[in-house]
Amino acid sequence: MIHLEIAGAVAVATLARPPVNAIDEEWIKGLHEVLAKTGSARVLLVRSSEKTFSAGADLALMRARFDSEAGRAAMVAFARAMQRAYARLETSPLVSIAEIGGAAMGGGLELALACDLRIASAEAKLGLPEARLGLLPATGEAANQTASS
Repeated sequence: MIHLEIAGAVAVATLARPPVNAIDEEWIKGLHEVLAKTGSARVLLVRSSEKTFSAGADLALMRARFDSEAGRAAMVAFARAMQRAYARLETSPLVSIAEIGGAAMGGGLELALACDLRIASAEAKLGLPEARLGLLPATGEAANQTASS
């Protein structure tokens, strides 16, 4: 899911959930583990092993869950778990850098925005496609404030 390598003061977290680094509960758990294992690193580089930085939340998972009341409740819990993971990254003492070589969409873009710095290639595509559906991005700072209220 997310591989961590540490060399001196630099930790490199490589997103590795083919084909598009879609986010699910295991992926979120992996991000928490990465943040817990950075040790004495001062910098965290977040990159991807795929063409896509991250396409955001796993759409198949979302579709399957919206069919029932329990599934919708699970999606709310999932969004809150993403919020906690991204808030942890955002408030980490590490200098975090998102290396965006391909698409960063939805929750993938929000992951990049939780980093201190973002470096995007000329081919990168950034977007929040949920806005076209009338939905708010689920993991950003405004969502964090709403979830904690």
